Amino acid sequence: MKKIFLFCALTALSAAAITAGAGGRTLGVEELEALQGITHYGLPIREIKKTFHKKDATLEIIYSKMLSDDNMDKYVKRFYDEFLRQIRAGFNRMPTPAANMRIVISNCKFCMVGYCRKKNVKELSLVSYKNDKKDREIAFTHRDIIDRSQYKNLSIKAARLFLGY
Repeated sequence: MKKIFLFCALTALSAAAITAGAGGRTLGVEELEALQGITHYGLPIREIKKTFHKKDATLEIIYSKMLSDDNMDKYVKRFYDEFLRQIRAGFNRMPTPAANMRIVISNCKFCMVGYCRKKNVKELSLVSYKNDKKDREIAFTHRDIIDRSQYKNLSIKAARLFLGY
């Protein structure tokens, strides 16, 4: 009887030690890092919002701090600025696709969080919402955005997709 009790006690202690060594996580299950508006090196990510108005229509372009894992570097900023130029030109020139429109940009530079970590692709993702319903999505790899010969054409492609011209 003592041997059975001792065996059960040792089994329970070893299971507790294994669980404690796993930091409270289930062994073999990879957890995704939740950064929630900060970079993986601890700096806050700045959300940038640009709003365009025309008659009864509003268009917001948002660089999301909650969906990005880094602030804009010079390459992403260059793409963003060109994208804003293309959006402004199309928005002023063409009929508006919806009364309320939003384009959310997320920058996955390090593949450290959520969706981009699962995909393991360093990319800039743009998602449009028309009247609060998800409409269209496009993504560009960082390699393509860094390429000086491509970033302008990519911004034109995205603006045309979202504004429908």
